[in-house]
Amino acid sequence: MKKDNSLMKTTLIGIICAVIIVAAVVVLLKVTKSEKKTALEPLTKYTVGEDQDEDVSKNETANKYLVFEDAEGEKYTVYGEDYMANLAEDRFIVVNGSSLSFFAEGQEVHLADNVISCTISNDGGVVAFVVPNSGEKAYVGTLYTYNTVTGEAEKINENIFVSTTNRIQLSPSGDAAAYTANYDEEELTYDCCIYKNGKEEIFGQNRDILALSDNADYVYYNIEDPDSYSSIFAVYTEKNGEVILSEAFYNRLYLNLDYSECVYYMGKENKESDEPEALYISRDGSEGELYLENGEDLDISSLVSHVNSVLDVESFE
Repeated sequence: MKKDNSLMKTTLIGIICAVIIVAAVVVLLKVTKSEKKTALEPLTKYTVGEDQDEDVSKNETANKYLVFEDAEGEKYTVYGEDYMANLAEDRFIVVNGSSLSFFAEGQEVHLADNVISCTISNDGGVVAFVVPNSGEKAYVGTLYTYNTVTGEAEKINENIFVSTTNRIQLSPSGDAAAYTANYDEEELTYDCCIYKNGKEEIFGQNRDILALSDNADYVYYNIEDPDSYSSIFAVYTEKNGEVILSEAFYNRLYLNLDYSECVYYMGKENKESDEPEALYISRDGSEGELYLENGEDLDISSLVSHVNSVLDVESFE
């Protein structure tokens, strides 16, 4: 006699469908939880002022303060000598001596002591900072990134080299970081590194990155010559490769929001001339062309203090 398996098949199909639905719900919950955990939301915007102790004797050092004030006039005072803001001015890092903290929504979070270099991404989601490995070589340290939403820190590299020209850089969203490492004191060489997607790549040697876009699609940097102490300004894209923008650069540039465009000064041939300085522009990693005869005509009213020179424009007209 032949058995009737129709009920068994129906039951089995129902179980399989239920398992698939449960699995899909679990995945959806995980994705939603992850999105909520890492999503950047607008916070309270602050203006920042400075203050310090009064009636301090000549032998004492006055404590300096930063005063954060919101639109309603509510103020928060924290110890600090300097600060850096994101473009929305709702997330800040505060430097007090060599101590670094993060400030938002009226709350200050201590990040590290003995910090020798620091920055914050334009959206405020990531902070990067370097802590020396020893007192003997204060310019060599370990690079960390701090996620301001999750509160999680990540160690990136333990052999970072920091100087007045070699500074850490973050992309606008903080998804990529640039820094110099492996400094050779005898040869005066160092590696320029880019960290993204959890991996480090050596971009080149004796390159000082001034700015890099998300995913490092656009990289602006100086090619340093340690013998002549000169710099050549260049931009790198996967499409165009390395494009030289200026043979004698003075680190004066402005970027649009996604870093696909850069306007910069070439510098005067005759420094004593009263002629206005012209501005040049590179679009999408192309060679530079004249943008403004007089650079003073550039509207920089949207410039935010203490971040990269980013103007609130999608494109330079």
